[in-house]
Amino acid sequence: MPGSIDDQRSAANIYTSLSSYVITASLGVIAAQAALATFVLDKRDHLVWFYTWMILGLITSVVSIVLGGRGIAAIASAGFAGSWTLKPKRDYFNYQGLFCLLGMALLLLSLFSGTPKPENLRATEDIRRLNGSVEKLQAELADLRMQYTKLAKEANSFKCPEQSRAAQPKKGFK
Repeated sequence: MPGSIDDQRSAANIYTSLSSYVITASLGVIAAQAALATFVLDKRDHLVWFYTWMILGLITSVVSIVLGGRGIAAIASAGFAGSWTLKPKRDYFNYQGLFCLLGMALLLLSLFSGTPKPENLRATEDIRRLNGSVEKLQAELADLRMQYTKLAKEANSFKCPEQSRAAQPKKGFK
């Protein structure tokens, strides 16, 4: 014996809520794809399979969202007509879940696609060369400081005799 209209409406509400959660999961997969794409495009080469899996994953996630929306619309339409049902003519919710799982699997496949980019050897060599130059300049600076200190001590040790006022040159011309 079927339950009351309120029971049927509550059950339909649970179904549509579950479908909304799967829609949220599909949107999360799409967001994860976007975040993964920014990382992979920077760090990997040979991305044909990456693009393939990402596009297929995006399509399956969108299909999952559309199927969930159709399932919710079918239950709402039947309920609006006064006959709450959990089994619309087509089983949208099962397909929604399968497409959501497929989107997640394709996201994982895309994660391992492509090959790592080789390090920029020229930049690495430039950094080594610059590091060597900085170390050389620091050694020269330390040597110059020691020479300055030595010359300053020598200059202070000399005592110059005072010149007489008569021996000093006169200022100006007449």
